[in-house]
Formats: sequence, structure tokens, C-alpha cells
Amino acid sequence: MTDAVTTTPEAAPLEPKPRTPLVPGVRLLRVLWRLIVPLAVVANLVGWTYVLGASDEVKHQAWVIAAFILGFSFVASVIHELLSPKNADLRLVNLKGHQATRMMTIVRALMFVLLGTQLAIWLVAANGWNDSVVALLTLLRNCGLIVLGGMALSRSWLVRKLAPESIKTYLDAARAVIVKAILPLAFLTTIFVMIVRALGYQALSHWVLERASWTALIILAVVLLYRFLRGRLHAAISFVRDERMADREAGAAPMWIGVERILAGALKLAALAGAFFLLLGAWDLSLHALGPYLEQPMVAGIGSQTWGGLIGSVLRAFGCWVLYAMMRNILIFIVFPRMGVELGARYAMLTVLRYTAIVVIALLVLGALGVNADTLTIFAGGATVGLAFGLKDIFSNFFSGLIMLLERPVRVGDKVEIGDTKGKIEAVRLRGTTIRTYDGTTVIVPNTDMIGSRLANLTHGFENARMQVDVGVSY
Repeated sequence: MTDAVTTTPEAAPLEPKPRTPLVPGVRLLRVLWRLIVPLAVVANLVGWTYVLGASDEVKHQAWVIAAFILGFSFVASVIHELLSPKNADLRLVNLKGHQATRMMTIVRALMFVLLGTQLAIWLVAANGWNDSVVALLTLLRNCGLIVLGGMALSRSWLVRKLAPESIKTYLDAARAVIVKAILPLAFLTTIFVMIVRALGYQALSHWVLERASWTALIILAVVLLYRFLRGRLHAAISFVRDERMADREAGAAPMWIGVERILAGALKLAALAGAFFLLLGAWDLSLHALGPYLEQPMVAGIGSQTWGGLIGSVLRAFGCWVLYAMMRNILIFIVFPRMGVELGARYAMLTVLRYTAIVVIALLVLGALGVNADTLTIFAGGATVGLAFGLKDIFSNFFSGLIMLLERPVRVGDKVEIGDTKGKIEAVRLRGTTIRTYDGTTVIVPNTDMIGSRLANLTHGFENARMQVDVGVSY
């Protein structure tokens, strides 16, 4: 006797919802339905000119305005029918909902700027007003068209296709530079040139256009040259590493990674400096010519801080950050692997180095802003007294974090038990310690609890640990 097996039919895959049939009559009715309100506005506009007995010239202008309103409304209705931002089934173009909504907004703005300014220009000319008003309206129309056209272009298929997903070849690098730098530069230059020409500065517009073209070429050339030298550097480091490590252990590999990163950073700084000086030459500028401007005070009549001092302090802060990054790479890739420094000590040293760099950079920035060291000391003393009462827990956690980083009772990677929390330490920061429990939960324990409470370090000094698990067995 065999058991009957009951099978359930598999659920049929969901079929895509059929698109609404494209009935021309229905589409036309939808377009005309959106014209009811504009028709009412036009009827009132033209009708009142006849009721009030306006002149023939005023009636003619009213009919022209009506034609503009109806034309704008009709074209907007047709575009709305094509895009259908709120109904994907009626959409005739292959766009997503948010894309259709954004495109509809941009197209309406383009039409409003084009038709609205053209109508205003016609009215100014028909009434014999000043020609400068026509020039201003023309400038506004052209600038508006360029701005909205740039917005539409930045979201178009062409720009998305031009921008590479990842930079692997020189062509990808050139495409990335065109999308991220050259296109915005061309956009801003075009607007500036149009405004300058409208004001009558033809020579200035030609000069700016020429310098902007040189700027685009310099940026493209520097980026491609940097990519070329970066590739040659990687090939050279790889060749030397393979030659030197042929008969050595694989543990020396991080040193070559650090060397490559340091040289790559130096190459990037050299490329930025070269691009800076080339751009100065392209715009007929020099550091000597900028000297008198840099010696001027930042705020006239207030303080003695100059723009040159501010720029110098910013450059010194940037140099400190570069030095910190270089020292960090040297420690991570060269010193630590050779000396066999444990993970907790590495984390502590890098954390102290990072906060030292932050303090030095902050002091340089405050000095650039004109904050005196004596004033800063007095302010810090007064603030410390107030904060000692209001933020004593934060200060307590801060100094407890310093003690943990220096004394290192626990290290990153240790398995600890503190109270009801058991897990592995992932990070020791100045405010709290991050512990990943065995069930995958992240717990941040204040540093004061790590210092002042009873803490069991299961792996202090050695990696192996024994855990006792009670198991109940029924009789």
C-alpha cells in the first residue's frame, strides 16, 4: 500500500501589469482637459478688453498674450502626457518616476523662461520702451536657458554614459575629468562671458574664454600625466618588490605597500603643485604680483591678521596633516611589521598620533584667525572650570580613555567580561570602548566603567582562553 502524495502547484510568476492602450482619442481628451483653466483665463483677459472698450493696440497685445498662454499650456500638457510623472502605465518614455518628475520640472522652467522673456521683450518693443530693458531681458533669458539646460544636461543619459563607473584606463580618466571639471568650468564660463558681453566688455570676455580653455587643457593634461606616472611607479615598485622578495618570506610585503603609498602621495602633491603654478601662468598671475594683496589685513581697521598669514597658516596645517599621513603609513607598513608590534599597541600609538595632529592643526588654525595664545589659555582655564561641573562625565571618560591608551589594560582584539557584557574589543576611543558581543551586538561601554569597574580580560598576554559553559541534562 502506498501513501498518496499531495502536491501543490507552484505559484505562477507575476506577470507585468499591461500598459494602458494608447488610444489617440483618449490622449487628446486628456490634453484638452488640462487646457480648460488656461482657456478660462484667456477668455477673461480678452473679454475684458472688449468690455472696457480698450484701444485696438491693447486688444492686439491681449490676443498675443493669450496666444502665448495657450501655446505654453498646450506644449506643457503634451509633455505631461508623454512623461506622466505620477502614472508609470501611461508614460511614453523610458524613465523612472523621480526622473520623469525632475525632467517635467526642468522642461516647464525652460519653456517659462523662453516664452515668458520673449513675451516681455515683445511687449517692451511694442510699447516703445527703453532698449536697455530689452537687453536686460535678453540676458536673463539666455542665462536662464543656460542654467536650466545645464541642469537637464547633468541629468541626461549622455552625461551618465560619459561618466565612468571606475577609472581603469586613460580614457576613463579623461572622461571623469570632462564630467567633473571641464563641463562645470564651461558652464560657469559661458554664463560669465554672456554677462560681461552684455555689459559691453568684449575684450574681457575673449580673454576669460581663452584662459578658461587653457585651464581645461591644463587640468586634463595634469590628470593624464599623473595617471601615467602613477602606473609607472606601481610597475617599478612591483618589479623591485618581486626581485627583493624572491628568496624572502611574505611578511616583508607590507613595507613595499607603504613605500608605494608614500611615493604615490608625494607624486600627487607634486601634481597639485604643478597644476597650481601652471594655472597661475595661464591666468597671467604670479606669487610676486599677489604679494601686495596678501599683505592687506583681512578686516580693514580691525586686527593685524593678513590674508597672507591666513594662507600661510592653512598651508602649515596642510603640511602637518601630510606629515601625519606619512608617519602613519611609515608606522603601519614599515615599522610595525618589522618590530612585530601587537595589535593593541598599534591602535594606541596611532590614536595618540592622530589626536596630536588634530591638536597641532587646531592651534595653527586658531593662530591664523588671530586668537592669541594667552587669550586661549585664559579661555581654556575658565571653560575648564565650567565644564568640570556641567560635563564631568565626558571629561572623566576622556581622561579614562587616555589612561587606557597609555596603560593598555585592554587592547583591541581582547576578549573581556565586564558586568553582564561579554565579547571582543573592537575599538578603544576617548569616550567609550566598543565591544562586539558573541551574539553580534555592538555595545559601547564608557571608559570610566572600563577603568573603575571589575573587568576580566580573558586573553591578556595570550590568545587562548577557556570558557565554562553549564549544560543541563535531563535524568
